Amino acid sequence: MHRDVTNFINNCDTCLSHKQANHATLGVMGRPKDCSRPFQMISMDLVGPLPPTRRQNAYLFVVTCCFSKFTLIFPIRRATSDIICKILEEQVFLVHGVPSTVLMDNGKQFISNTLKQLYTTYKIPNVQYCPKYTAQVNSVERYNKTIMIAVSSYIENDHRLWDVNIPKIQFALNNSVNEVTGYTPSFLVFGRELISCGSHYLDVDSVDDLIFTPRDRYAENLGTLRKIFEKVQLSLIKAHSRNCGYYNLRRWHVEFNVGDTVWKRTYYQSDKKDKFCKKLAPKFIKCRVIAKKSPLVYDLEDMQGNNLGTWHVKDIKITNYSDKNT
Repeated sequence: MHRDVTNFINNCDTCLSHKQANHATLGVMGRPKDCSRPFQMISMDLVGPLPPTRRQNAYLFVVTCCFSKFTLIFPIRRATSDIICKILEEQVFLVHGVPSTVLMDNGKQFISNTLKQLYTTYKIPNVQYCPKYTAQVNSVERYNKTIMIAVSSYIENDHRLWDVNIPKIQFALNNSVNEVTGYTPSFLVFGRELISCGSHYLDVDSVDDLIFTPRDRYAENLGTLRKIFEKVQLSLIKAHSRNCGYYNLRRWHVEFNVGDTVWKRTYYQSDKKDKFCKKLAPKFIKCRVIAKKSPLVYDLEDMQGNNLGTWHVKDIKITNYSDKNT
């Protein structure tokens, strides 16, 4: 009788759709970013809308190099695919080089045909979109946080001035030593440290007498950036391995196959007009796996055959513990 009751509850669609998962979050940390030189892989995102400034800017378009951590910040008036395409081509691709991998979220600007055509024109082989509601996959999100803290620290009471100090914030970010790489992003991109003040040029007889920080390391590394890139790549891998230890402490590694039936977390929004409350809505919906992009990322469809897009395994609930593959 106990076994029959357990099996009945475990297969009850109403129970499975409304009850929260009582197991650890699924999905361990994925593999490190595959890049070995500056601007080989870039990550980008939009921040906003923000209060319109006196220059009529309302958004920030942020592009980050996943290898060097070099960050480019562009205040823009409208978040359209045409504007993003123009910035990418003229101020990223044609200045720093065309990347092999572009990482972004599923915003309508990024999935537009305009950007897809740009990637095709420059023959970018790897265009990646983050799974839905999984912002941590996008490296630029970490820098968005730092940027907004810096922006909010300078605007005081007039929020229309948030774009005034963007160039200074970008310079500060790119000329600060990164904890993981051990170098400033500017050094990894340009092969030299950027001078931050004209006083460096005072009281010296020649350029050779300029004091760089650190002077010896700069002279030693000049012309040997390849070795530095290898050192930085090793540092990134070590940092990823260290973070895995913390991230995976209370997570399960579970893989699903094409055709498996799973329960996906819902992200409803309350709507007072339609008398709909997300707290009373189902917490999960029954889905089917239609494609396995990686052990952590799956394409899902509902039981009526409607495509639900790409989802991370963290948003999937286990219903039969005996099927858990660890």
